[in-house]
Amino acid sequence: MLGLKTRTDWKYLKIEIFFFIFICYLGAIISDMEYSFYEEHRLLNFISALEARLVWGTFFFIFYGAYYWLFLKKYVFKRKTMAIVVSIAAFIILSHLYNKYVMNWFIIKFTFLSEEFRGRALKDFNRPHLYYIISYTLERIVFTIIGFAFLIRSLQQDEQLKSLKEQQLITELNYLKAQLQPHFFFNTLNNIYGLAIKNDKSTAPMLAKLADLMRYIIYEADQQTVPLVKDIEFLTNYVAIEKMRHHEHVSINFEVQGSMEGHAIQPLLLLPFIENAFKHGLQDETQKGNVEIIICKMEKELTLEVSNSRPTAKLKGSFVGMGIANVKKRLALLYPGQHELQIVDNVSSHHVNLTLLLR
Repeated sequence: MLGLKTRTDWKYLKIEIFFFIFICYLGAIISDMEYSFYEEHRLLNFISALEARLVWGTFFFIFYGAYYWLFLKKYVFKRKTMAIVVSIAAFIILSHLYNKYVMNWFIIKFTFLSEEFRGRALKDFNRPHLYYIISYTLERIVFTIIGFAFLIRSLQQDEQLKSLKEQQLITELNYLKAQLQPHFFFNTLNNIYGLAIKNDKSTAPMLAKLADLMRYIIYEADQQTVPLVKDIEFLTNYVAIEKMRHHEHVSINFEVQGSMEGHAIQPLLLLPFIENAFKHGLQDETQKGNVEIIICKMEKELTLEVSNSRPTAKLKGSFVGMGIANVKKRLALLYPGQHELQIVDNVSSHHVNLTLLLR
């Protein structure tokens, strides 16, 4: 977070520096160029005023920058209205004193400047009266700087709000994944336990597959995204475990269509739909059942289709378990407006169709 704050501060500092360069140097130079072109019909005439613009601009940059960074920005960000009003009054008074006495005094002393320019500064310095041009100072300078300060505050607040929302999103996603992983392992270990008490020869291969699944969940599933091909490999291993457990009395078809290379996906996003088909559709099935899983990728669109039979003993109640409820929340958080989920729960079958727009 500290590194992010430093990058953000530096980004806005560069914007602020460019803003003061523009109002102190570029704005006046562009104005001189326009006057030379339209009124004098000689564009290069603006060069005669370039020395004054650069010198005055440097003094203005110092004064305006000090006012903005030392006072105004702090008052605007803390919403100190009275302090802003007082600072405006102080700016008007001090800017005229600064221009007449401080700036002209230095210009007179800078011997590397032209005699004509130094003479103009001396004349202004010795002028007995100090005139306050309040209207111009307010309209062209003070209000411009104050408006810019409010703009920067608004932009930074928007960025901070966005950062907080992202942190909240990450926290919620981590919570959902933390719920999913024990849920998944509990179901898988139950499957292995059922085979172990029967001394089934599939127990050892299933444990090996489970080790691969655990390796993926522990070392890779904590990332924000994973390569799509790895997540599909994880699902393939999961389905292989289910095939070992159910043997011949269940028809299980798992197809992957299209190339999965070159795309990423949030880990464990598809698993609950597949797991749900086996857990609620085939668990304790004594008659012939079936599970159909098709994962298809076309360009940047990924489609998951899951269909399974519905056991007679399971006809009452909903097929939507904790894993499905969690994944719905994850989809809403991760793919807002970029996914379509359809779940059809019939008397004898259960169908899921999920379409994702890959990034």
